[in-house]
Amino acid sequence: MPAWHRIAALGRIIFLDGLRRHALVGLVLLSLAAEASGFLFMDFFGRDVGRASSDFLFSVMWSGGLLFLFFHAVQVISWDEERKVIYTILSRPLSRAEYVLGVFTGLLALLIGLQLLLGAAGYATLLLIKHSLATIYFQHLSLAHYLLTWAGLAAMQAALLAVIMLFSGMVRGGFPVLLLSVAYYGICSGLPVVRDSIDAHSAAGYLLQILTALFPDFSRLDFKDMVVSSLPVTNGMQVWINFGLVLLYIGIVTGLASRIYARRDLQ
Repeated sequence: MPAWHRIAALGRIIFLDGLRRHALVGLVLLSLAAEASGFLFMDFFGRDVGRASSDFLFSVMWSGGLLFLFFHAVQVISWDEERKVIYTILSRPLSRAEYVLGVFTGLLALLIGLQLLLGAAGYATLLLIKHSLATIYFQHLSLAHYLLTWAGLAAMQAALLAVIMLFSGMVRGGFPVLLLSVAYYGICSGLPVVRDSIDAHSAAGYLLQILTALFPDFSRLDFKDMVVSSLPVTNGMQVWINFGLVLLYIGIVTGLASRIYARRDLQ
C-alpha cells in the first residue's frame, strides 16, 4: 500500500472519531449560536454595521478554531500515548512519519470542516443583516474579500496545528503541549506590536526580524477590514507570497515534527 494511502486511512480514522465526540459537536453548536447572536446586537452599532458585524463573525470563527486546536487537537495527540493506542497503530506497516502526517491530516480536515461550516453560516448572516438594513448602514459586501479572509484564517490555524504537532513530539503530556502552544500563539500575536515600536534598523529590530522566521506575523493574512470594502484586492502578488510562505512554514514544521517523532522514545 502506498504511503499516502496509509496516511489517508489514519486521517480518516481521526476525522470520523472527531465527528463522534460530543465536545466537538457542542463547539460547533456554540459557535453557530454565537454567529446567530449577531442579529441581536446589530441595533447597538452606529452607521458602520457591516464592518462591526464582519469583525464579530470572524472573531467567532477564530475563537472557535482556537478552542478546537487547544482543547481537541492537543488532547487527540496525547490520547494515543496516554492510552497506549499508539503501539497498536505503529505495529501495522505504518512509519512514525506517516503517523504524524496522518494525525495532522485528520485534524486538519476537521478544522477545515469546522471553518467551512462557520464561514458559510457567517456569510449567510452578513447577507441577512445587509438585506434587513438600509443601504446607508451596510453599503457593500464583497464575496471575494470574504473568501480571501476565510482562507487567511484557515491558513493561520493550519500553521498553529502544525506547531502543536511539533510540540507534541518534543514534550510528553497534553497539558505541557497546551501551555507551549498558547505561549507560541501569544508570542506570534505580540511580536508584531513590539517590532513596530522599535527602530527597524537597530540591533533589536534586526533580531525581531529574524524571530519572524520562528514566530510568523499572521496579521499579514488578516483581510477582514476589506470584507465590507468595494476596493479591489491590492498588491495581489504580495498576498500570494504571504500564503506561499505560510504553506512553506507548515511543510517545514510538519517535516520537523516527523523527524523528531521518528527519534523519540515512546516508553
